[in-house]
Amino acid sequence: MKYLFILFFPFLLFSQITPPVILWEHTYTETGLGVGTSLFKNNNNEFLLLSGYGGSNSSIIKLDTEGDFIWEQNLISSFNYFGASNQNITKGQDNLYYTLANNCENNQQISVQQFGDDGSLLENWCLPVDYFPTNSCIIATNDGGLLISLQHTLTKLNAQKEIQWTVEAHPENTFTNLIETSDGHYLAVGAGYANRDELEENLLGSCYFIKIDSNGNIMWEKNFGAVNAFPALEYIASASELPNGNYLLNCSTDGDIENGNSCLNVWMVTTDTNGNIVNNLTINPNGTNGGTGISKILLEPDGGYVVSIYNNCLTPTWPTTIVFRLIKVSATNTIVWDVSFTSGTIHDIERTTEGDYIAVGVENNPSVFGYGSLKAMKIGWEPLSTPSFENRVSLYPNPTQDYIKIKNNFSENQTVVVYNVAGQTIMKQEINQNENSLDVTKLASGIYFVHLPESNTTLKWIKE
Repeated sequence: MKYLFILFFPFLLFSQITPPVILWEHTYTETGLGVGTSLFKNNNNEFLLLSGYGGSNSSIIKLDTEGDFIWEQNLISSFNYFGASNQNITKGQDNLYYTLANNCENNQQISVQQFGDDGSLLENWCLPVDYFPTNSCIIATNDGGLLISLQHTLTKLNAQKEIQWTVEAHPENTFTNLIETSDGHYLAVGAGYANRDELEENLLGSCYFIKIDSNGNIMWEKNFGAVNAFPALEYIASASELPNGNYLLNCSTDGDIENGNSCLNVWMVTTDTNGNIVNNLTINPNGTNGGTGISKILLEPDGGYVVSIYNNCLTPTWPTTIVFRLIKVSATNTIVWDVSFTSGTIHDIERTTEGDYIAVGVENNPSVFGYGSLKAMKIGWEPLSTPSFENRVSLYPNPTQDYIKIKNNFSENQTVVVYNVAGQTIMKQEINQNENSLDVTKLASGIYFVHLPESNTTLKWIKE
């Protein structure tokens, strides 16, 4: 029987949900300089982390939810760039893992590496390319194949890992993120130009995205961005498909959208299925010298999302500390909470089965710009139980789909108030001193809080 953690908030106000805190933070100095570039959650609530340092000494690390290494395997001549949101590890339909490397006789060639759940290298396929990309992504596709981006080129492999088709964007473009859409097609995002004949006018171009059908035909390609920004430094770092089929794009722009400035801002842009903008939210930097770089979007069960970003600034000064931020945005496009945690750069983040987050990146070393020691942390809602209340109230099972049982060991009846993550009251019910049942079958999947005002007790639980 699984009991829910008991939380105590002496001045609990549910008009705004309590933001998460760091549950643990590890800096793995024994691995030397390194960057946690890509994180993948498997079915056992364990995490595969791809770690590398400037194109060499890369490794795959399997972590548990406490941040402890289960195993570590070195990769063969693997390259992994530390640009935010580049997907460098994926799990195929065959339950094997895939990453990219330059493990070929021709050092300019790129290979696809296949490895097992224990980190053992199983296969290595070389792709016929003659350049060394500065950005790369790889995702598994539902037909058993793989979709790979190398700089401005998209390559689709079938289930036999043979090239099915290749699409090239504008030569100045670069891809940073890929998704397979619910209609069986693909969306690639990054920096560049929708007009292939457009001259290079900016440093990186603008926020660029392209949709390609399952046969490799371009359905549409578009770009957008701020105007009069100097220098232009705009790109889409990551993308997600919303339940209604629209797309949520995590765009970095080098100015506030209206006036322009020298720091990076996060521009969360929602488009329809044809790439037309329907909504947007600008997330400004913290502090006068802080801009925002981008990591990843996590869609939440309540219809909102969490975006992980880090503060930085290009000019006039670079801050001595790069601060990691986690921001929750509601389904109505308003910020629920915005919290800063720690120095260093976070490059990938995943949700645990319990609804918390595991984030990986680097503890920056000022003497080696962009690098430092490999870093991971768990972010969530910490249990703050005390001995006098440990066995007074319990809730089970967790997670659940239909009914939750609340056992009240207090000497008097209690009022139960159920809140969602936005702090809205969902239901109220009085419970007696015995085991009580709450029907939650009609509630949407997500994280909820059960509050007992008389005892100032809050229980966190998850609806599947």
